[in-house]
Amino acid sequence: MNLLLSRRCVLHMGAGTLLASVLAGCTLTRSGKVTTITLNVAEVTDYGNAIVSFASTATSLACVAAAMGPANVALANTVIGALREALTAFKTAAGSSASVNYDSTSIGTAFDSIVSDIEQINTLVIAVITGMAADLSDSVVSEAKTAANAASTLISLLKAMVDMATPRLTVGAALPAREAIGRITVFVATHGA
Repeated sequence: MNLLLSRRCVLHMGAGTLLASVLAGCTLTRSGKVTTITLNVAEVTDYGNAIVSFASTATSLACVAAAMGPANVALANTVIGALREALTAFKTAAGSSASVNYDSTSIGTAFDSIVSDIEQINTLVIAVITGMAADLSDSVVSEAKTAANAASTLISLLKAMVDMATPRLTVGAALPAREAIGRITVFVATHGA
């Protein structure tokens, strides 16, 4: 892989996040002024499905639903449905390929739709959970915050797949992708319907 990044860009993004995103989900190649980004289909769908599972479970928790309010829970459920559809469209556009070029119109459109939906989940669900009062000692709140951090990591990795020049912030400590998916899996298994 030929990846030319300035020292400032690498420091700005955080070497760990950059390395995790580059190795886990995509490759970036340049030939003259043409940049080609190749996405790993399995990684995109795994991350997206984990975020769907997290958001669905989180919005079903009474403490999270109360903090969000009924209108935002309804909106979040609509966005979760849209993310499911975007993931299906991405898989359909990719076909049986293990990797696809983001530069393709159908793949780019499908992936951009995924990013748009995860940004809304970040705003509607994750921000509410991480902003919940620190004095709430309920273990459910603590577990929701841990899962929100894991979902935030996956969102950062998805965004970084095609936008390696822009820093992505996570809620807490950055996690390796598989660890983030594992934390979400435990949260969903513990609190899912």
